[in-house]
Amino acid sequence: MHMGKSNPKFIFIKGALWSLGTRWAIKLAGFLNTVIMARLLMPSDYGIVAMSMLVVEATHTFTDVGAETAVLRIEKPTRDEVDSAWTLRLFQNIFVGLFVVAIAPLAAGYFKEPRVEPVLFVFAACMCIYGLTNIGLTLAHKEFNFSVFFRVSVYSKVLSVLTTLVAGVILKDYRALVIGIASGYISGAVLSYVMHPYRPKINKTKIKEIWEITKWLMLTSMGGFLLRRSDEIIASKIAVARDYGIYHVGADLGRLPVSEMGPVMMRAFLPVLSSMQGDMKRTNAAVLKTLSAINVITIPVGLGISAIAVPLTEMVLGEKWLEAVPFVAIYAVVAAVQFIVSPLATLLVLKGHTKVQSFAIWIEFAFFVAFIALLIPGYGLLGLAVARLAASVVNIIVIVFLAKKYCSINVLEVVISIARPLLGSLFMGFMVFEFVSASQNSIYFQVFVGAGLGAVFYSFWTCLTWMLLKKPEGLESTVYDFLKQYRKNIFS
Repeated sequence: MHMGKSNPKFIFIKGALWSLGTRWAIKLAGFLNTVIMARLLMPSDYGIVAMSMLVVEATHTFTDVGAETAVLRIEKPTRDEVDSAWTLRLFQNIFVGLFVVAIAPLAAGYFKEPRVEPVLFVFAACMCIYGLTNIGLTLAHKEFNFSVFFRVSVYSKVLSVLTTLVAGVILKDYRALVIGIASGYISGAVLSYVMHPYRPKINKTKIKEIWEITKWLMLTSMGGFLLRRSDEIIASKIAVARDYGIYHVGADLGRLPVSEMGPVMMRAFLPVLSSMQGDMKRTNAAVLKTLSAINVITIPVGLGISAIAVPLTEMVLGEKWLEAVPFVAIYAVVAAVQFIVSPLATLLVLKGHTKVQSFAIWIEFAFFVAFIALLIPGYGLLGLAVARLAASVVNIIVIVFLAKKYCSINVLEVVISIARPLLGSLFMGFMVFEFVSASQNSIYFQVFVGAGLGAVFYSFWTCLTWMLLKKPEGLESTVYDFLKQYRKNIFS
């Protein structure tokens, strides 16, 4: 049955569903792994591994040339362009690996944690292996063949989780996490060649052209890293491994649901937008629809997680992790706020305004630093989390202003797409929080019943306001049209 394969709306839905399946399958495996390992290991074990990953991610980000993004942005990439992108990425990752080995002793000294050094040696080797990953996965993504990426990602994650659990039972310390991460990198690289027929070769003929496309993205990537992880850089310095572990795991748990929904839509959204680059009006309409779709989902999920943070933390991590509750609550909201205008930021990049996007990121970082200076002296790690939230709110204002100036985005439509889910989510969050606070039942009852009540209320709010507003374009209309088309094809 033909479902309108050339229709961007259906391409978006298909891509979103495949991306959703991929990320949820991966995160479900990771979530179950965390639930089990949190009971086998101590917060300090997570702190050691998180410190090490922070170093690797920083090094990788500050040398990231955005090879995959270049392939996605080129309308019809040649063999030389694809191979040059893969070669550039390979060289980058080899450099990262060598650099991490060189700075490992310094990093261990910075964190005042000697166990970080041998962990970094293992992760350095992992980065070299990651550089070998088949760029055919990017080509599959560009061609809307999302199933390939799904299989590679899920299979490698499952192998990583199984390895971690076995090692955790045997070793019962941070080494289990290290072994699991390493197995994920190795299996992912191997499976990328098993699942896709493309065979990249060393090719340097188009490296200069690739660099011209991505050089500003590199600066953006640097700013993005500082925004994403500078709080953890500071936290790892001002706190011991135990407290940092609590902060890190709490922030990850809070971000988890939203961070698995927002990127799903954005990943499907990117190739659709790329195909519309010559039509500004059509592109802007697609951006606004995606903006509405993301906000309808991510805002209520973020505020809902924040409302049930206390019982959720105890249920998932155990009683010894209850100190992480404030970080779970704050970062759930942070994750939702950060995705509110993400389609507008993507639009700026695709329209060639990479300098502008980079500028926005650095403005947010400057505000973040200012908020840190104000809040950390009095509130420590909690002040750090609040500073992150405040800077994310500032970023919304900056991105909307830039999108209006450089892409002629209608600000009123942006505000409307935010206001409806935000109001519904605030009402829902307050109701759920009051229910959880008053409940004397088990933590499982509080989590599942509270989440259920919130979902029912918000669904009713969304449907009612959508109809009252005469069915505006957005997630509701997209799903409605998709189901209508599907029903038509079934019975035709």
